[in-house]
Amino acid sequence: TSTSTSTSTPFTTATVMDQENESSSATHKESEAATMRLAAVLSLKAAITRRWKDKGRGKVGATKNLLSEGAKTLLRTSMLNLVLAGRVVAAKEAAEGGSNQHQTDFMIANPNSITREQVELIQDRALQTNVASLLSKIARMDLPLKWQELIPSLVEAVRCAQGAVYQTKHQPQSKQMQQLFQAVIYNAMNSLEAILSEISTQRLLVNKKYRNSIALQYLGSIVESGLMPPFQELESLGNTASNNNEIMRGGGECTAFTLRNATLTSRVVSHMMISSFSKLVEENSPLVDQILTLTHSFLSRWLPCILGDNDDAVYVALRKPLKQLLRVHCDLIVDLQSSHPESFARYLTPFLTLFHSSLMCIVGVPEQERCQRRNVANNNDLGANNSNLRGSTDRFVIAFLSFLANVAGTSKYADLVNAKSEMASFFTPSLVQSLSRTLLQLFSIHISPIQIVHDDDDDDSKEDAVLWQDDPEAFYHWEMNRSSEEDVGCAAQNLFLALAESSFSGDVVLPWLMGFVTNVVSQRLAVELEGGISFGVDPQIIYSALPLGAPCAKLSSGVENASMDLLLQWDAIYTAAGLMGSILENYPGYSFQTWFRVSVGDCLSMLLRQSKQQRTQLPILQRRMIWLLSCNAHQVPISSPFNPFGMLSSSISDQDVCVRLTAVQAMDALLPQCEDAPSLLHSIVEPTAPALYQLVNECAEVESRSSCLDLLSNLICMQTGGSLTNEILNTIVAPLSSIWDNAIDQNLRLKRSVLTILSCIASFVGPESCSVLYPLVLPMIDESFAREENVFLIEEALKIWWVFLRLSRKYDSLLGKLFIHTVELSKDFDHLMILMRVTEHYIILGGATFLNDHATTIQSVLSNVVGEVRPRGTAYIFLVIEALLRSFPVEGGVLLNSCGVLTTFMEACASSYFDDEKCEPDRVIVLYLAALARVTLSRPDTLQLPLKLPSGAVFGEEEFISLYMGKFQVAGNGAHGLLYQKLWALLLLSFYPPCQLASCRNTVLRKSKTIFNIFIGVLKNVHPNGTNLLSYEVGCGDDEESIYIGEDLYEALLQGQRSNDIIISTSLHEAVSTKLNILPNELGQNYQEFCLAENDALQQLKEVILNIEG
Repeated sequence: TSTSTSTSTPFTTATVMDQENESSSATHKESEAATMRLAAVLSLKAAITRRWKDKGRGKVGATKNLLSEGAKTLLRTSMLNLVLAGRVVAAKEAAEGGSNQHQTDFMIANPNSITREQVELIQDRALQTNVASLLSKIARMDLPLKWQELIPSLVEAVRCAQGAVYQTKHQPQSKQMQQLFQAVIYNAMNSLEAILSEISTQRLLVNKKYRNSIALQYLGSIVESGLMPPFQELESLGNTASNNNEIMRGGGECTAFTLRNATLTSRVVSHMMISSFSKLVEENSPLVDQILTLTHSFLSRWLPCILGDNDDAVYVALRKPLKQLLRVHCDLIVDLQSSHPESFARYLTPFLTLFHSSLMCIVGVPEQERCQRRNVANNNDLGANNSNLRGSTDRFVIAFLSFLANVAGTSKYADLVNAKSEMASFFTPSLVQSLSRTLLQLFSIHISPIQIVHDDDDDDSKEDAVLWQDDPEAFYHWEMNRSSEEDVGCAAQNLFLALAESSFSGDVVLPWLMGFVTNVVSQRLAVELEGGISFGVDPQIIYSALPLGAPCAKLSSGVENASMDLLLQWDAIYTAAGLMGSILENYPGYSFQTWFRVSVGDCLSMLLRQSKQQRTQLPILQRRMIWLLSCNAHQVPISSPFNPFGMLSSSISDQDVCVRLTAVQAMDALLPQCEDAPSLLHSIVEPTAPALYQLVNECAEVESRSSCLDLLSNLICMQTGGSLTNEILNTIVAPLSSIWDNAIDQNLRLKRSVLTILSCIASFVGPESCSVLYPLVLPMIDESFAREENVFLIEEALKIWWVFLRLSRKYDSLLGKLFIHTVELSKDFDHLMILMRVTEHYIILGGATFLNDHATTIQSVLSNVVGEVRPRGTAYIFLVIEALLRSFPVEGGVLLNSCGVLTTFMEACASSYFDDEKCEPDRVIVLYLAALARVTLSRPDTLQLPLKLPSGAVFGEEEFISLYMGKFQVAGNGAHGLLYQKLWALLLLSFYPPCQLASCRNTVLRKSKTIFNIFIGVLKNVHPNGTNLLSYEVGCGDDEESIYIGEDLYEALLQGQRSNDIIISTSLHEAVSTKLNILPNELGQNYQEFCLAENDALQQLKEVILNIEG
């Protein structure tokens, strides 16, 4: 990207003429060069992301191929010079000190020495945009500790270049130079904007302090040299024009460039203001008043111009840059108030007044300007009631609504004297009512966004609005996914809620809304019109029943449809009531149960009784009343004569897909209310299940189909008491195979719903009949594990697998075939907990048959996980180890030994004994010692000691026994602690004569005093019949889902294995007594010496045994 200054052509007027006369081949070469430059910058961006600094990723100690400090310095200098002077410092020049020369000063001091290549680089917009992005990436990693001169250099460049523009402004022969200086200003501002945007996301205190310091030091220079000049130019144009539109017509290309510069500089100012506004206010910076006064003046003057209609060609051409500039300043005010509400308090009134008046100018007009209604026949064209807004995602309307909502929702203003006074003065009862009325009318203009005109110059994504008539399903999801940042209706809802909750306006909004709720006559008329019950009603009668009055002129297309006006207004009122459900609960005199019994339930029932062929309107109110039930689910009287569940079940069979999906949503919300009414649930499953499957077949969106299947699974899961008939169960199960087979591409997630339904059915039918589902379920589980595209199903498949295991009364070879998948599954530790529970259950349930078939698989699974997981994971692994060694003491030990697990245990124990810094914690070592104890008791020859460690230390029999004695108290922790202490006591007892391991025998004889005390403690604590010994178990953690299905069967299996546990069944006092009786013969003449040494402990032990036997 470097250019040679020695051979470059100077930039003069003659040079420009020569450039225009160059051949097409030269132009082609320049194009190739520009492409190569851009590719180089993009490559640099990718390289610095990986190689600029060590981010602590990758393997510890691995060599990091990072850029040297020299390379970084060269890159910083080169990119900054490329932005400000259109040249790149070569490595040789940098080494000679050339990089220290300030290129902006050089360019201004001697303009005629600027080369053609420099001009080309400065004016290459694509290149400069990507260089700005590259600088922002470097800034994020460097600032504030390194390259502190970056932002000052850019600000200084703007100041100097702007000064040069002023100097050459009245020199016609210097027009090209002015354009060049303006390009430098633009490049510097573009880089500043990218840098500030990047570092504004950093949250560390040091970053916040740095942003504050930048704003305090350089905001003034940016305002003076970057922000004021373009705004002064717009103002000067205004002084020579009679109105704003003439400015737009007369400004031409110059005005467009001015607007673009103003927009870019405004973004820079916005970043600084938003990040440091409170600090600037605290420092009493005059810049705050200057910027906000400029913003208010600019918005006041130009918003009416851009929000009006003008088809002038020049005006349309300038409309896009002007809209962008206005949006930046609107967003600045919204973000400032949202981020710094207390500091912004003193500026509330002017901007509240401006934004409110602008909002009403767009969406509402005074009463006297409303159009007089004509008597016209009703029709079903929803387009008759559409907004004349340019689009319901109009950014200006959303900005106005968001600002008003943020202000109304700021509770801190109630505690600030000045803010409280300003809020009370602005939010007067008349304004709140007028604003609320407008907001309710904005709620429903989206219902049929027909004939919406989008600006061709709008950079925002076009609204994804869908006609209800054309695609009810898409409309349902469009409305569900609306955002207040993108949709006017949703932003209006946010503002309405803020007004209702505000201490300044809530006392006005709530009674006002309650007045509509009690208007039963108007509600009933709307329902009769929608249901086709009433025909030919005089439009004047309908207009007189409009709860919100005649629609604002700007919210109507001019085509009269009184019936639709009435429906949309009640749709808005129901929407408001639903959104405010929790607020209205505390309002005196309001009860949704009463409203449902008196009005809503009756109206909904009336609509459902009408034949679908009688409809003359879309089911707007039917759908909204169903949605209202979901909003107030906990207050719906399910025992009402109107039978809410019956109405919802009927609605799921409706013709309109939007209504049906809303009914699915509402029924799912109401289900928890039926826990104490099982008969009600039983009654709705039979008609609802086929309707849900029918809806699944008709819907195209996977979200729709998934919600239907989820509701079906919830209906089954909540069935308690009574039973579903086999016919209903067959109806539910029959379609699942087809849904599973056809769930491809985006519908793959339906497989999860299928597994959930089958799990619920298995839980419902219980162990007696769940095996009937094996031919259907087990292939699905197998496919979930075997196919790569089903990886997202693994967690759900593991759960249903465990459910069917727990519901099995006996081992089945079909279930056994699935176990082969545990080898691959065990490589992903995310599934460790449930996988270990599954493996444990297989061992207990399958017994010897299972072990013979899958011993190798068990070895592979344990090899994958033992020693590789955290202590919590080890606890789950020992569910398998314990089950294996309880059921198969000898064979289990051989299995663990042959796959290296016992070696892992022994090495960890040795590491713990010698206090290695990387040793496992005591709770893990206790588990390892317990497993080694069980194996050694069953097969003493399995013990492979001594063990030599890498450090050179030797872990022999004496160290092994000493570790048991040292960890004995730790082993007693937990519910199973007493069992482990008895296990360890039996192991230590086994080392007494007769014992084949001489070193172990000698060690325990020397340490008999301590060991006898251990025996005494265990004998005193353990009941002779072992009833207080609890088997090893692991409770469900916070990150593990509790599954209680088949718990009784599982507990019965554990109890059976517990009764066969040799540790529990062995009588410790008898075993100790036997050993003591044979010691004289085994020790011979050494016995007397042994008795003298251990006399006290030995006598106490004998007394304890006598007490137990007595």
